[in-house]
Amino acid sequence: MKSHADIRSDRILCVLFCMFIAGFFFVSLIKPQTGFSEFENRYMNKKPEFSLKGVMTGDYMKKYESYVTDQFPLRNQWITCKTLTERAMLKSEINGVYFASDGYYIEKQDKKELCSEQSVKNQETLVTFATRQQEELGKEHLAIMLVPTASCVLREKLPVLAWEDVQEKLLSQIKERLPKEAWVDVYRHLYEHREEEIYYRTDHHWTTLGAFYGYNAWREQQGMEPVAQTDYKRTCLSDSFLGTLYAKVSLGMKPDRIYAFERPLGALRMKLDRAGEWKDSLYSYEKLSTRDQYAVFCDGNHALTEIETSVKNGKHLLLIKDSYAHCLAPFFVEDFERITMMDLRYYNGGVEAFIKDNQVTDVLLVYNMAGFATDKFVNKLIK
Repeated sequence: MKSHADIRSDRILCVLFCMFIAGFFFVSLIKPQTGFSEFENRYMNKKPEFSLKGVMTGDYMKKYESYVTDQFPLRNQWITCKTLTERAMLKSEINGVYFASDGYYIEKQDKKELCSEQSVKNQETLVTFATRQQEELGKEHLAIMLVPTASCVLREKLPVLAWEDVQEKLLSQIKERLPKEAWVDVYRHLYEHREEEIYYRTDHHWTTLGAFYGYNAWREQQGMEPVAQTDYKRTCLSDSFLGTLYAKVSLGMKPDRIYAFERPLGALRMKLDRAGEWKDSLYSYEKLSTRDQYAVFCDGNHALTEIETSVKNGKHLLLIKDSYAHCLAPFFVEDFERITMMDLRYYNGGVEAFIKDNQVTDVLLVYNMAGFATDKFVNKLIK
């Protein structure tokens, strides 16, 4: 039987715990909602509008749970505590991130999402688009580059019990369905150089070195000779880059370095979303002082990014892409007079109409494989 002192102690602990919960609830009520999280580089979920239909279907509670999770006070500090606790329990995968060998954080790819109905629809759309554009532009003027993520190429670094990655199988399936001449075999080029730093350790993107091998894969598809690293001036833009995967676990580690590969090829300029002034560089150096340092390449995500080079060959490349193309795009400035980068997540028009209306001579589609499988905007390719 508990003594009076023990009972009093339990009551005090219970009151303190209730005060702690109530305090967090009160703070969450008066705390302004976070819109864009620079730390996680994404928009946070807002409080959903209440509706009886949403409650009945469960949709409201699902959205409310996501809202509470995103807007929780001291969210980043709690993520750190959670990570430390789970690492102490010897967990090798936390919040969708594997703690891999050689100091890598590697994003876990969900097999269900990669093989989902959306993925099947996107594959069908891509095949239709590629077939049409090869007929319109010619076989040598269309290229498809689906880039496998680190969990596929660096699979030897994953923990023993990591999920099977199906990206290689998907790439093979898509390759078989596409026009033969259109496929860029970037997987082989990356796998051959898997011991090099072709992916960031703290971020889901490939590095500029990885993009360099991607560029050579495209040159091979075009029947061109490969270029050498020594052809470029390699400049370190940052030695303090902590990317999206670091944000998911919020656990200190050695930052990545961001490099630019450049060649003196004459004047070039860039305009964003067909508005504002032309910039005399493809690098937005001011982004290096923000959380999203990767946006130094072509200023990050925009609906349209236009590039004019000093090359005079009349060739206009439409680069349909996700963010994997940002550090890849500068390699093409010696091959095309004009380059237009298009992000289907933000561009509201149709791709086929744009090609016809803007004298596009060549098309290159660049997505990371996992992103392509889940992107809900790929249907714009055939509009």
